[in-house]
Amino acid sequence: MSHTSMVFLVGVLAFVTSLSSLIWHFSVRARRSSRLSWESLVRKLIWVDPKIVAEIALDLHEPGRVDKNKDRDSLDASSIWELIGGLDGLENLKKNGKVLIDLACHLQRWYPDALLIAEELRLSARELDWHIGRLEGAAKTGNLEVSFSFYGARAIAIYYRMTQQVIALYKERNLPMLADLQKAL
Repeated sequence: MSHTSMVFLVGVLAFVTSLSSLIWHFSVRARRSSRLSWESLVRKLIWVDPKIVAEIALDLHEPGRVDKNKDRDSLDASSIWELIGGLDGLENLKKNGKVLIDLACHLQRWYPDALLIAEELRLSARELDWHIGRLEGAAKTGNLEVSFSFYGARAIAIYYRMTQQVIALYKERNLPMLADLQKAL
């Protein structure tokens, strides 16, 4: 067997192994979340003021817009930091992101088409984790102030988009628990 075919074989085995481990991870997670009741999933959500999240997310996408309730044009990094509660507040968003995935997976039992939203939420949660990870790293190196203006607002916007996707998923199916979900988010 030549060296190139051996390298190819090792590459294929590594790919298959990593793919298998990903499938295993997500199937275990789906089973674990399917055992939880809807009420217990909602209780796992940490309350974050949705008005603040929406204000920050919309300000990122529409910079310079005038907020009707305030005399300022847009939010600066220190305002966002205070409004969201710093790294602890961002950590709450990260935890809630995982619960949002579980809420979509829970719904998937009765509505298989919810799988698409659950997968989109998983990708968004990875992006959210990445942004928050950058901020945690910046905090350790003393560069948090510089990094927050970029990563912080984007993490909050991702979380906002995730909440809107879950609410839309429940709204599409006209589920009675929609009102409770909206209160929790």
